[in-house]
Amino acid sequence: MTIERDSRELAAAHMDPPLQRLLEAARQKNRLVPRTETSPPVGEGVTTIPVGQSPHSVAVSPDGTRLYVTEFKGNSVSEVDLSRGEVVATFAVDEGPYGVAANPDGQHLHVTVPDSKVLIVINLPDDVFGSGFNHAPYGVAVGPDGRQVYLALALEDRVLVTDRFAKGDFGTFTGLDFPVGLAVSPDGRSLYVTHYFSHQVSVVDIAGGTLISRVPVAEGPYGVAVSPDGDRVYVAHFPFDSVSVIDPGRAEVVGTIPIGGAPRGVAVSPDGTRLYVTNFFADTVSVIRL
Repeated sequence: MTIERDSRELAAAHMDPPLQRLLEAARQKNRLVPRTETSPPVGEGVTTIPVGQSPHSVAVSPDGTRLYVTEFKGNSVSEVDLSRGEVVATFAVDEGPYGVAANPDGQHLHVTVPDSKVLIVINLPDDVFGSGFNHAPYGVAVGPDGRQVYLALALEDRVLVTDRFAKGDFGTFTGLDFPVGLAVSPDGRSLYVTHYFSHQVSVVDIAGGTLISRVPVAEGPYGVAVSPDGDRVYVAHFPFDSVSVIDPGRAEVVGTIPIGGAPRGVAVSPDGTRLYVTNFFADTVSVIRL
């Protein structure tokens, strides 16, 4: 497939090292696809919360009162009190944190650091420790029972299923080109995987380990989140200023939310009324009423 010189070149100019390595790997394997039209950069009815440097991913606490945001250039995870709309705590972690997922038990956060090849666990409120495991994890998700952790090994074209210490090997989903974002359906049956360079979201049957479908989306799909009822999947497009809305039953995009600031991570409130999106270039998190 021909590699085009287009808006992807603009994206490449702003990529951080882990994402740049994925771009080079995709070029070498000739697995880039042509660009698509992007959405307008500004959405209506969007409020923002200032956070740290280059917010990458976001997770919301099970009780809906807190946001946790990885700050790629800040080498930290910020805790946002949603009632106050401000950062109230910061956890220092390894350089270049990427993904973050909140465990359903409300007591642990899981943070990936691809350059350090580490999965970090934060025992709330303030205990931080890491487990190295010789792989570069990009995205992370946690199953509804809180026991299984899913790691996107983008450079290996697979997703690893492990425990919160990255010591167990419960399974591997292979054949997934450059997976970066992960989300598990509320019933624990489906895994949603974004493919940054192929403009697709894969839906994997977790029990059977088989591919259910591939949903075409706009370019740059990165962070992904599922609504609490499982009826909608949200995909942030970095740095192309939009969030796609997928109907998983129809396996197609049914809406687009325009948003500026290079959206990268995305999370949904436990009651399904709010969407939280990190703006990598703007150092903010957008709050969108659904």
